[in-house]
Amino acid sequence: MLIGGRDPFLRVMKWNERRQTYYEQAKLVDPVFGIGYGVWIPLREDWIRLPQPFGSATGFSIADIDNDGKNEIGVAWGRHFSAFKWNGFRYKLMARYIVIDGNEWGSTLDCIVGDYDNDGENEVIITGGYQQTKSLIAIRWNGKEFVKEAEWGEKSIFFPWIADVDNDGENEVIVGHGRDLVVLKWNGDKFESHIIDTFGYQIFGCVAKDSNGDGKSEIHATFWAPRLCIYEWNGNYEKIFDITWQNEEDTIEAIDVGDVDNDGIAEICVGTDKVHILQWNGTGYEEEYLIEETYGLLAITCVGDFDNDDMLEINAGAVGVRQGEEYKSWIFKYVED
Repeated sequence: MLIGGRDPFLRVMKWNERRQTYYEQAKLVDPVFGIGYGVWIPLREDWIRLPQPFGSATGFSIADIDNDGKNEIGVAWGRHFSAFKWNGFRYKLMARYIVIDGNEWGSTLDCIVGDYDNDGENEVIITGGYQQTKSLIAIRWNGKEFVKEAEWGEKSIFFPWIADVDNDGENEVIVGHGRDLVVLKWNGDKFESHIIDTFGYQIFGCVAKDSNGDGKSEIHATFWAPRLCIYEWNGNYEKIFDITWQNEEDTIEAIDVGDVDNDGIAEICVGTDKVHILQWNGTGYEEEYLIEETYGLLAITCVGDFDNDDMLEINAGAVGVRQGEEYKSWIFKYVED
């Protein structure tokens, strides 16, 4: 399990079966002088920006980045992306790709690994918001280094997804391009964009998985608002669910889908300052459970088998907190009463 943000490190957490707890297996960092985040310091009657070599893990992924049949760790650090490979003893830096230099304002915001161009091999999609650089960059590993294959977008893009959302047997890229929810389709040469909805605020998270058991991937979108919208392909993209949790924190990127209670049916897990767990009842989505032990702006709400027991757990993490609260990560496991 990966934990990152709010400092220069990406923490790799691992389950210790004997002790029945998680421990920090590794702490990854990749400083690059000249392109790290700056620190503003006062100088006489003015302020100057002192460049730093460190960024912050704005997005990360575990997947087969170099198509060798083994997983690597990919990290977007703010102005660059790097990949780490396990060599049997430690995580070794495989390579990095510089997105912007220190002269351009902006930051990476996330990354995802998948086959966006349907060539049978994985690529890396890096998203962000910049002054001049496109907000989505697709790179691939050529055996020696990362090279750019494609780019798209002018507005900030946070959490993207790669999946077949129109049931044509080929993957698309789903993004929140500013306030537009967009499906990007690769035509062999470039991305063709299709706006499926527009909102009054930034779209943050996009996850496309089957949440109603029909064998098709629905698009789940979260926002700079405490809201969740779900879309399904029916010859067009139809909105099939829309809910806002009043007086709660924004959902931002806190969204994932998986069977977290081992009943054979997928649940939707979406975070505000709480974690809402929704399930399809045959005709619509209803809240099955509410986790209230969390607090803060839960930018992380994801599901996975973190303790290797063949059952999914929920990981939630606070990226924004109030004064006196600590940045914190939680793991929740379903148990029978």
